[in-house]
Amino acid sequence: MSIDAAPQSLPVLAIVGTVAIFSIVQSIFGVGLLVFGTPTLLLLDLPFNLVLAYLLPCSIVISGLQLATSGGLTLEPIRRRFLIYTAPPVLAATILTLAIGSLHQIRFAVGVMLLFTAVTRIGPMRTILERFVRAHGRPLLVGLGVIHGLSNLGGGILTAIVGSTFTDKTAIRRHVAFAYGMMASLQLAVVMLSAHPHVQWQLWLVLPALAAVTYLVLGQRAFRSTPQGPYQFGLTGLILSFGIILVGTG
Repeated sequence: MSIDAAPQSLPVLAIVGTVAIFSIVQSIFGVGLLVFGTPTLLLLDLPFNLVLAYLLPCSIVISGLQLATSGGLTLEPIRRRFLIYTAPPVLAATILTLAIGSLHQIRFAVGVMLLFTAVTRIGPMRTILERFVRAHGRPLLVGLGVIHGLSNLGGGILTAIVGSTFTDKTAIRRHVAFAYGMMASLQLAVVMLSAHPHVQWQLWLVLPALAAVTYLVLGQRAFRSTPQGPYQFGLTGLILSFGIILVGTG
């Protein structure tokens, strides 16, 4: 693993701002730092492996804190399914992406999928979406792993799957945090062992601490103060935002 000085042109303030802002989103919904932070940092011309090296530890820290404050690390049935059907594709697809480069072509397709998902979460169509997720759980979990490993953009799909399985906001965030943390841990292991990103070690240590403070000071309070109804509305809006951004930049 190489943690050497990165180029002097590294946009430190932009990276810090990205982590601070999107850590709040992830603190509330369980996702957001990777799916918003990844395209933001790529637009700043950071290589994909460096983006992963900076963002993944922050995401892991928030997911870990969310698990610690909502029941701990237990292997409930849905979590076992994530480990069985999602973890291997994440691992394989991440290795492939680091070998051939990030697949930008997948952005538009994922965006369209998320737009459709957001629409079906509104009104009576929500029941149809829930039935579809229950009937096709295994292939959806495999597809989630492939897409997240290839693009780092599986957060929207993850929220759609978990949001169609649970209705309580605490249960939704708890299970999203488990899956998101698991996927991020696998990705980080692959990045550090194979890509050897040259990061600024001071920044690499400070960013996860910033994410933790953001969660503890702002994110957790915002989550607790958000009623169930507005939380579900916000989750739908989050999925819709993912879709719009990916279609617009795909």
